[in-house]
Amino acid sequence: MADGIDVTILSFIAPRIQQEWTIGAEVMGTLFSAGLLGMAIGGMLIAPLADRYGRRRIILTALALMSVGMMASGLVTTVAQFFVLRVIVGAGIGTVLAAMAALAAESAPAHHRNLAVGMVQAGYPFAAVFTGLIVAQLLPVYGWHALLVAAGLITVVLFPLAWRLLPDARPASAEQALDGGVKRLFATEFRGRTLALWGAVFFGLMVLYFIVSWITKLAIEAGLSETDGIYAGALYNLGAFVGTVAMSFLAVRISLGRLVPVMLVAAAAAMMWFASIPMSVAGTMATAFGIGVLLQGGYNGVWPLAAGSYPASIRATGVGWAIGIGRAGAIFGPWFGGQLMAAGVSLPVLFASYCVPLVLCAICAALAHRLGQGKQMAIGN
Repeated sequence: MADGIDVTILSFIAPRIQQEWTIGAEVMGTLFSAGLLGMAIGGMLIAPLADRYGRRRIILTALALMSVGMMASGLVTTVAQFFVLRVIVGAGIGTVLAAMAALAAESAPAHHRNLAVGMVQAGYPFAAVFTGLIVAQLLPVYGWHALLVAAGLITVVLFPLAWRLLPDARPASAEQALDGGVKRLFATEFRGRTLALWGAVFFGLMVLYFIVSWITKLAIEAGLSETDGIYAGALYNLGAFVGTVAMSFLAVRISLGRLVPVMLVAAAAAMMWFASIPMSVAGTMATAFGIGVLLQGGYNGVWPLAAGSYPASIRATGVGWAIGIGRAGAIFGPWFGGQLMAAGVSLPVLFASYCVPLVLCAICAALAHRLGQGKQMAIGN
């Protein structure tokens, strides 16, 4: 939930930042990408330490990074300062995403591993829903600086709860994590799955973060007011929560290799509908909700797929590096969208440009599942 607040609040306040600082879409796209650069750093450099030193210690460290970075973000006066602090916040978020996925996978019975990992991921859009609703009410009154400080304070409040409840989990074979590390991801039995997962995460995050970052702006471009645009962003995240929960329960009965591609291809169709068909305010809101259900619900199925692809001794490393590599796509996605909007391309062309990588994500996810069939690792192996 803390991740969801810290990432999505920027998309809700982006139009106001652009207005107050008189910056264009291309500069705002760079600020979106700063947090994603930080996530890559966290996923690739910090999260693997959870395989050596335990999940709890690394997660708590990451939460501290997020808290400091968010509160300081509310005091910035320049784009450069904001960029640096978003990198720091992103480093904490990327670490939490990987370490929590590993911890959830190891805490659940094997049959319900996909459900457990998926439900943890559902906390992200769940918090984003309320972030959008609260920002819509408070932004005109308090401004965006105060909201960023408040977001950091929420993480501070959650820290003692995490300290109390998180188990000091460490893989039973943690000593193996000291021998091999990233190299083990390319051992014969893992190489194909690793490359397919990296492709799925790269292409998926390219599209997902374009939508998450620009949904409010895109809704305004489609004819909504600033407040209604924020509500559309909140509805997207509500759809993302509903879709992620639905995917998590369906994954107990339906193969992720089928479920994820079907949802992602349907998301591409919904995106083109949003871009091409004139709609009322209610229709625009409903379509934003549907995109959230299909896009983020389908994409979040990649994380239980990733967690089940590696043994416990390298699970945080495997998921962390998938997050890190994928963040290259997440950085490129919002930046490229900003460039296209700055160039004045039509909404249908803009969305069509992102349907291609979405289909590629679906193909990579199906391939990763197929390569992993018959080779799934039991929890703790």
